Amino acid sequence: MNSKLKLSSLIGLTLAASSVHASGPLIISDETGVLAPVVWVTSSGPIPVYTDGGGAFTYDFDGTTPFITLERANAITAESFLQWSQVPTSTFEATIQGTIAEQTGVADVTSANVDQFIGVENGPGFWVIYDTDGTIMEDFFGVPNTAVLGISTPEFGDGNGHITESWTVMNGWAVDAGDTGTEGPVDPDRIAKGDFETFVPRGSNYAGVFTHEIGHAINLSHSQTNGQMVYQSYTYAPLYPGAPGCVEPLYSYTDFSADPEDMIDANSIETMFPFIDTTGVGGAAQSTVNITDDVSGISNLYPTAAYQANTGSISGILRLKDGVTQYSGINVIARNVANPYFDAVSDMTGSATQGQIGPDGRFTIRGLTVGAQYKVYIEEIIAGGYPATPQSMVSEGEYWNTAEGRNPLTDLACDATSITAVAASTSDADITFNGFDDGVQFTPLVTAFFTSLSTDGTRAGGMAGSGEIAVRWDRLSGVEVLPEGMGTNNGNIDGPGLRMAIQHDPDGNGIAEPAIWNENGIIQYLGDLNGDTCGGDGQGGTNSALAWGMDRSASKVVGLAYIDRDLDGTCMGGNDEVVPYIWDSTGGMRELAHDTSFPWTRANTVSGNGRVVLGVSNFENAWAWVDEGPQIDLTALSGTLDANAVNFDGSVVALDGFDTNTFRSIGNLLWNPWLGTGPESLTNVDSLRYCVDVPYLNFFGDNLCETMTAEEVFNEVGVVPVSVFGINDPGTVLVGRGGSFFTGFFGAIWVKDIGWMVVADFLREQGVVEANSTPIDNPIAISGTGDTIMGGLAGVQFSWLIDLNQVFACKNGQSIRTTFPDGLRAEVINGAEVGRCEYLD
Repeated sequence: MNSKLKLSSLIGLTLAASSVHASGPLIISDETGVLAPVVWVTSSGPIPVYTDGGGAFTYDFDGTTPFITLERANAITAESFLQWSQVPTSTFEATIQGTIAEQTGVADVTSANVDQFIGVENGPGFWVIYDTDGTIMEDFFGVPNTAVLGISTPEFGDGNGHITESWTVMNGWAVDAGDTGTEGPVDPDRIAKGDFETFVPRGSNYAGVFTHEIGHAINLSHSQTNGQMVYQSYTYAPLYPGAPGCVEPLYSYTDFSADPEDMIDANSIETMFPFIDTTGVGGAAQSTVNITDDVSGISNLYPTAAYQANTGSISGILRLKDGVTQYSGINVIARNVANPYFDAVSDMTGSATQGQIGPDGRFTIRGLTVGAQYKVYIEEIIAGGYPATPQSMVSEGEYWNTAEGRNPLTDLACDATSITAVAASTSDADITFNGFDDGVQFTPLVTAFFTSLSTDGTRAGGMAGSGEIAVRWDRLSGVEVLPEGMGTNNGNIDGPGLRMAIQHDPDGNGIAEPAIWNENGIIQYLGDLNGDTCGGDGQGGTNSALAWGMDRSASKVVGLAYIDRDLDGTCMGGNDEVVPYIWDSTGGMRELAHDTSFPWTRANTVSGNGRVVLGVSNFENAWAWVDEGPQIDLTALSGTLDANAVNFDGSVVALDGFDTNTFRSIGNLLWNPWLGTGPESLTNVDSLRYCVDVPYLNFFGDNLCETMTAEEVFNEVGVVPVSVFGINDPGTVLVGRGGSFFTGFFGAIWVKDIGWMVVADFLREQGVVEANSTPIDNPIAISGTGDTIMGGLAGVQFSWLIDLNQVFACKNGQSIRTTFPDGLRAEVINGAEVGRCEYLD
């Protein structure tokens, strides 16, 4: 009895499965005492392949006429195995030696009997199953037959590091109707003219799926070398055959807006790239094993003596900017300077251990052409499944060079030192992420949405999923997930960061209510306004009330509550059933005064001292309440449609001003409620400007600044709208999101005495190269001290942290380190510019 191997690999319409070197191993094992890839024994002759039967691989639309015959499917299977078997530097060889029917008596593997082949030993070899109608995908694997092209994996081994049995399921249902090749009637006129067309058999595009899936059955995982450009690079979202900014981008052959000279050759795509286009030439290109990346991949698993003796290697370790900590999950590519696309090989850091020993920054790139010169660089995995989990870049993409280090002023990202491949020799190329130890620090945190910071910026609160998971972050201990069943709507924490507003269902009736959780696990329930009888439904579940804001001492909470006004058993009607509330421990939960003509009204946030509440109705009117007094119409006051930010003592409320007469944005208005609602209560602090600070894009991505002046744009639409989400305690720093869905989003920051800045520009001028590859478009919170900002990516659950404890100003050609915000304000008042001198234009 052989042992079962750890599975498994899915390949989706886009392919999906899982990388040591080049397309590295799918499965590794320590069953021999050493962590290593499992492999087939190749010393006993060709490994047998057994193919499925049935009426056809797939039928035409009538359901009876074969579209791809069984014979053609077997020919594709044979050719795919031949592609892997004829690699001259590999000992691997497999051939079709019979049918599944001959081996087992099963004439056609279907969803009704596939359980006899998957999870069950049937004997040594490759078992290739044809899922003619896609029902195996749907009924057995539980995946859509329109989305998954194939599934493949080694499944059994001998317990001594060797594979004995693999299976592959190919989805015939997913073959594209246009995959007819050149079969069909031939135009006599073309024959008469001698215009003969090269014969392309039916199913040639889908053949790439076969070769890819068989690669998984051999124990190859995914790789990324050229495929990301072949399939996923567009003029509006370019990808590069090197470090961004150092080389020109190359675009997909499907991007017809690109200059053909700037398109990458589809034939340069690696077979084991995790996506495939079965409707075009990319699919056919992936059916061949002719790229060094794939050749190296199989040769690493099954090397000949000549492969090891006659090729070169590059090996190194990727470390964080501390120069010590290794970092897994980053793609490393070596490109032949003279043949950069067809002779290129990749490896992912940590692919040899796949996370089993913790962070592992090691990489090895083998199979290099002796005498050729290669440039090595790092990049992020774009998409796809890998056994070593891909991770985000924590600094800029860069080339390896002999001056390699962490200082971005001396180790320039575009400086590349070529490495000459030497036979049977490994060249060293350790890489350290660039970044300064002093100044502003940028840290990507976690795939969650943090929305609230403690006063000192050392703790944060937020959520994952749709709010059903509450999470906390601590600067010392990292991320903590609150106990199961504790969700959160807005992730609010108190000043010290020890208490958090959550949603919890204490009686298990399916309706959650707001509560305050503390780090000792004690929960204080806030109740609701309907007796726990009904609630509003959302992705995070049903809630009788939702907490949206909490004051600094966790003594007041605001949000929205549901009330069954008409006693019909529901409480989401338009007759004032969704209302704003405020809660405290003495008075409990109660409605705030509000205009009942709106379908719903919500209290968004509350000042740190609990006295000023901001809210919104139906995303069309903004409000304020001072000391639970009458509702104040902020839309009438400023033109804003929402309000989300107020400082600790309530004296600074940020409002995105809009002139309803001219329909122009007029800048951010700082409202002081303690001065009433007259003109003296408002201070206009302006905003960013189109065509000066940011481009003015239309819906199609065109920059109208190329045809309009900044003044013309200003006269037409005004300034850039900025939704402010965070204000520090004194009200001297604002952070938020600028732009719109149509013009694009970007992070914005305002500092008193300095003005507005685009956050990405601010970081760039501070020399924070770590942020170069991360969109900084959604700053969401700021600490009370103003020296820590939390944010993420608009529409994406991902959070980053900016530590502003130290910042730089430039004066008289000297970079001056100072504090933020007050130190920087003082330097600017005295004539300095914001940023390190070396990074100012």
